[in-house]
Amino acid sequence: MEKKHKEYIVIGVLLLAAVAAFVGVRIMTNNNAANITKVEVRYKDEVIKEIDINKNAEYVIDVELGHMTIVVENGQYYVTEVDCPDKICEKFGKVSKGSEVLIACLPNNIVLVQG
Repeated sequence: MEKKHKEYIVIGVLLLAAVAAFVGVRIMTNNNAANITKVEVRYKDEVIKEIDINKNAEYVIDVELGHMTIVVENGQYYVTEVDCPDKICEKFGKVSKGSEVLIACLPNNIVLVQG
């Protein structure tokens, strides 16, 4: 076999391995998303509230500068109102169950994390 053909075989095997690894990670991530049942509201790394992500509801949390309103709808959650100067956490929009996106309100030291 020519040297050039061997190189193509090696490249093909490496590409196949990379695709298999990518598919495996995607499958594992989707399986983990099904197991997520809560969102943790953390204040300075301490969990102050656990929210059921499978139950549509609205929560009002006391924060350093006032209040934060968190809404859960159809496996998604988002911040609708917050007392802080920049309101960046309101601009995150809806976060889906299984997403790796964190909603953070730095002026209030609050982070919403799926758990």
